[in-house]
Amino acid sequence: MQEELRRSNTIGDSKGILYFASTVLKNGEIKRDSARQICSFINDVRINFNSAVAFFEYLGFINASANLLTPTEDGKKLYSLLGDGGFEEALCETCLNKVTTDEIIDITALRFDVVKGKYYIQRHGFPIAAAVFRNVLIQLNALSELRDGSGSLELSERYEGIFAKVQKKAQRRLSLDALKKQLEQQEIQGEAAEKYVVEYEKARLLSTVLAKKVKRISDIDVSAGYDVVSFETDTSIEYDRFIEVKSFVGQPHFYWSKNEIEVATIYGDKYHLYLINAEKITEYEYVPTIIRNPVKTVIESDGWLMQPTSYLVLPTGTD
Repeated sequence: MQEELRRSNTIGDSKGILYFASTVLKNGEIKRDSARQICSFINDVRINFNSAVAFFEYLGFINASANLLTPTEDGKKLYSLLGDGGFEEALCETCLNKVTTDEIIDITALRFDVVKGKYYIQRHGFPIAAAVFRNVLIQLNALSELRDGSGSLELSERYEGIFAKVQKKAQRRLSLDALKKQLEQQEIQGEAAEKYVVEYEKARLLSTVLAKKVKRISDIDVSAGYDVVSFETDTSIEYDRFIEVKSFVGQPHFYWSKNEIEVATIYGDKYHLYLINAEKITEYEYVPTIIRNPVKTVIESDGWLMQPTSYLVLPTGTD
């Protein structure tokens, strides 16, 4: 966001916003000084010219140089709404999308008042640096200040649909960002645990020949149902220890897929779960928790609690 907008409190009143838009978006381009003069001598209209230029440029409606102001394609579309209506809604939606995407305001501060039947945005949703956007939305009648002294702002019913669209986009983006970070962390943690298990198995096997054959297969075969292939003893003549690696932080826990359970059932005593504490993996004397034949040890015992996190629900075909 431009420094001009951080310092600004307003770009003008509602008449000024419309007048500025009609001036700078009307033609292919206009000299900056000419636009300034046009916007300076209008009665009953208040325009903070420099802030208005920065605001419309930030939203992508104009390209501004030292001498010229040129409307973009989006700016031309916005101008076309001046006569037919919809200008305020379009400007409001663009403004909200931009400031939420750039995390200038916190759209999660929106709340619903069940007593008044109104939506409002809490004071912290608009930091000081976002004052200019707050006041533009007030001038567009999208928001109004509550009189209870809380600093919260009430949403106009006219703009509820726009706020809903923006909120959905923001939540989708936040969810995707959070999921991406979580998956990246899990991938890093899981890969470190699997490499640890490979080295652990090599050290467990006294046979150098077999130790060299211990292999992490999960980076290529993602559907095998296990991550590492190893040997039960030094006398094994083929892979007979199939290891699924589960990394955790805090209390031991893991998620077990349907495919992994099915493969564990098939291999029985040859299948092992290695539970790796990610916080202790670098400690010299650390030893992982090894569960042999987890279908029997986990599912058929009282030592572990299996808790479903979701269900696939299908109709039975009966009334």
